[in-house]
Amino acid sequence: MTVLVAYASALGSTREIAQHIASRMEAARAGVECRSVDEVDSVSGYGAVVVGSAIHNQAWLPPALEFLAQHGPELAKRPVWAFSVGMSEGLPKLFRGRGAVLQQQRLEQTQFQAVPLRGHGLFSGVYEASQLSAPLRALFRLAGGRFGDLRDWAAIDDWTDGITAELAKPASPRPEA
Repeated sequence: MTVLVAYASALGSTREIAQHIASRMEAARAGVECRSVDEVDSVSGYGAVVVGSAIHNQAWLPPALEFLAQHGPELAKRPVWAFSVGMSEGLPKLFRGRGAVLQQQRLEQTQFQAVPLRGHGLFSGVYEASQLSAPLRALFRLAGGRFGDLRDWAAIDDWTDGITAELAKPASPRPEA
């Protein structure tokens, strides 16, 4: 079974996470492809799909949402996992944990209704000071926000290993009609 790892990335952090996920999965099993959602015409040739997107304005990027809408009926026929890349670890310390939980809940309630997911991972990405205007940058820092590469590769690896282990399990027989 070939696994597709598809992604929508604005500045490259999500693409790098998707490539890392695909590499890690391929080290444990053959048949993993990593592609931008814009490059995927069909998911029918894949046995499972992992799809991810950067989060901007509390939502997935439009190409990722279009991917889910366009391929929703086919995705519903196979195991699908999703990951989102935001800035929860960059938030001021007081808001980090709760912010991540709220963001994950909001995404799961609004973005993934058409496709049943086996799981959803929320990871922090790279958040550069240059992405904000000088006044907002100063305010963000004063509030305790952090910039930099905030990706937790161990958490990404754990999440990926869970998917790989689940895919290695024998398929359960379908009940006969």
